[in-house]
Amino acid sequence: MKLNKLFVATTILTASSMASADVIGVYAGAQKWNYDIDGYVSTGSENIDFNDDLGYDDSDDNSYFVALEHPIPVLPNIKIQQNNLEANGLGEASQTYTFGSTTFPEGTPTASSFDFSHIDYTLYYEILDNWVNLDLGLTGKQFDGYVDVAVQATIGDLLYERVDFKGTVPMLYGKAQFDLPLTGFNVGSTMNIGQTTDDKINDYTLYFGYEGETGFGFEVGYRNFTVEFDSFDDLSTDFTFDGYYASLNFHF
Repeated sequence: MKLNKLFVATTILTASSMASADVIGVYAGAQKWNYDIDGYVSTGSENIDFNDDLGYDDSDDNSYFVALEHPIPVLPNIKIQQNNLEANGLGEASQTYTFGSTTFPEGTPTASSFDFSHIDYTLYYEILDNWVNLDLGLTGKQFDGYVDVAVQATIGDLLYERVDFKGTVPMLYGKAQFDLPLTGFNVGSTMNIGQTTDDKINDYTLYFGYEGETGFGFEVGYRNFTVEFDSFDDLSTDFTFDGYYASLNFHF
C-alpha cells in the first residue's frame, strides 16, 4: 500500500512534467541506508532495550522519493518520500518486562520485529536557487506501524504481544546545498524537526553529491533519525537509528 501511494505520486508528477517540461522540474531518487539501532520501546514501566533485551544491532533499508518544483511563487513545491524501516531481532531478555498485556520473563529467548516505516509529505519553497540553495517548508511524517515481541516459554506456551501505532507528526523542513562551481559536485544537509506536547522527532542528513549534465547523479552521506514518543498510540520510545547511506538520483 505504501509503495502504491508512491507509484501513484510518481505517475502524477511525471505526467505533469511532460506537459510542462520547460518550466517544471521533477526529482526522483532511491536510497540504501545502513543504520545502527540504539534505544528502547515501552508500553509500561519497564524500558525494553533494543540491544540488551531484543538483540538488535544494525540493519539496512531503502527510501524512495519524488519531488515536483515549479515556477509559481505562491504555491509550494511538493516532495513525497517513502522511508522503509523494518527489522527482526533475536535476543534474550535481560530483565522481566511487560509489553502490552504480556509479561516476558528474564533470561528467556525473544523473537521480535518492528516497522517504523513512514511517509514524509513535504511542502516547501525555494528561498535561494543558485550556487547556494535553500529550501524551507513543512513536513507531515505519517506512521502506520507496529512492534511485536514473542518468547517460547519452557512449558510450551507461546507468549506473544503486538502493539500497533498510527499517526502523523508535523515537522519543520529545511535543506541547504552548496554547489561547487563548474564541477557538478555539491555538499549539503536536510533536516526535519518536529515536536508536539508528547512526541519529538529529529531526522537529518549530511551529504556529498554529484549531478551530471544528463540529470543522473549520486549522493553519499550520513543520516540520523531520533524518535521520542511519550505515548504514541500507547507506544513509548526513545531510540536513534543512524548510519551511512548512498543514493542514486535523477533530475529531469
